[in-house]
Amino acid sequence: MLTGAHVASWAEQAAAGLSRHKDEINELNVFPIPDSDTGSNMTATMEAAVNRMHQDHGDARSAAVTRTSVADIAGSLAAGAVTGARGNSGLVLSQFLRALADSAAASRRDELPVTALPGMLHRAEKLVRRAVSVPVEGTIITVLHAAAEQASKSLESADPQEPVTAADVVRATRDAAMEALAETTSQLPELASAGVVDAGGRGLVVILDALVDALSGKEPVSSDGDDGSGRAGDDVDDVQVTGRAGRTPVAEIEVMFTYQADDRQLDELREQLNLRGNSVVIVPGEATGTWRVHVHTVHGGALIELAYRTGTVSDLVLEVLPEVKEPEPSRGTAPVLALAPEGGLREMFAGAGATAGDTQTIIAEFERRGTGCIVLTNGQDTTELFGRLSSSTGEATVVDTESFVGGLAALAVYSPTSDLDENAEEMADAVSAQRWRETDGGPGALNAIVEDLLADGGELVTVLYDRLRDGDESPADAGDSDDPVADMVESLRSLHPSVEVHCYRVPGLGARAQVGVE
Repeated sequence: MLTGAHVASWAEQAAAGLSRHKDEINELNVFPIPDSDTGSNMTATMEAAVNRMHQDHGDARSAAVTRTSVADIAGSLAAGAVTGARGNSGLVLSQFLRALADSAAASRRDELPVTALPGMLHRAEKLVRRAVSVPVEGTIITVLHAAAEQASKSLESADPQEPVTAADVVRATRDAAMEALAETTSQLPELASAGVVDAGGRGLVVILDALVDALSGKEPVSSDGDDGSGRAGDDVDDVQVTGRAGRTPVAEIEVMFTYQADDRQLDELREQLNLRGNSVVIVPGEATGTWRVHVHTVHGGALIELAYRTGTVSDLVLEVLPEVKEPEPSRGTAPVLALAPEGGLREMFAGAGATAGDTQTIIAEFERRGTGCIVLTNGQDTTELFGRLSSSTGEATVVDTESFVGGLAALAVYSPTSDLDENAEEMADAVSAQRWRETDGGPGALNAIVEDLLADGGELVTVLYDRLRDGDESPADAGDSDDPVADMVESLRSLHPSVEVHCYRVPGLGARAQVGVE
């Protein structure tokens, strides 16, 4: 069992551990850009979480904390982390604490049972993948997945006659995370080139170390440098830290702010962030209807203006990022070509990173590249395409995405660091895991389709729509109570609060609406 006092002690020790290893983690920070701040950002975020806990309940040794439920302690930690998050890594850490809070609240007990730990870690991974615009393996996501899988295995393999303890599960989980961390060096070219492990993953191991210490009653033990952390073959004590001072600034900046808006405005902002920036992370804020937004971009002014124009912005923070060279793509990287008609759909797929166009465009791009490509069919006529590809000497793998929402699901799992076969397999799996329908009916038909698709469960709903009513030639105003899409989203949020909904107006869709559920 994890009590409120256990979690409070864990949080305090995690903050202390991150502070102690801050310089080490900063030095490991070479991906996505080598800005030497992952350790600083994770430390600041964890300290903000602990400060909020102290404000609400006192420190881990106080009498008040011993009488406080895990849900209340975890709720304060999550709230403090979201509002005080620093950088990409801080927002990711806030989602780990949010998963802890969600699991504690769902248990409806004052303590968190050991059986809830795997679910908490799996939810953390899910929240992080949702928050990050382009999830990449070989990062904290990979380390978190390994930890979650090991937690599940520890409980499944336990002897019924000898109940497993929380300390046993956490220790095995921490060990699995350390092993996964050591493997990140070979999973990302940037890490391999620098001979380091992932900085965020290293921070997660420090946090799990703190949980082991909190459950055993021991003080955290300093890293000795040979536990899979740090620069390959180096002694951590010898690491020289290079911070932002002295680096040459460039036009790209890091932008963070709190954003209050409705779902449509958020989707509009998210689309522009993905088109004009990188390292995009968006997580729910402390207050309902607010979001914490993070992006690296050279279009800071335009994106900030858009945020102010479409919603309410507060806590705006800007920081110049250091000069970095664009990473060389992996030799196995496969470009993605997507069949899409002219108009909004083509723009959408191009914005998501694919070369989008008709059969002639796809063939021309394939022949120009002269290398392996992945082609997404998106439910379009492929007769001519298949004929041309079959007579070509180049290598192309076709993923039958069946629909435009299927194509978007496939693109969401594409990894520029994976080879053609790996990407094609992941994309095909994403398409097979999605259920989809389309309709030429009005708002009522759309609502019925969404509810029907959700009957078998689902976590993400994607809606592409053109005109839902006759004569509706342009999007309704965000505040228009007669907006069928806004009404549908509001209904979904009340009936299915755990389901994430993305809606995009796409002129020229070919149907009034197309819906995918994953």
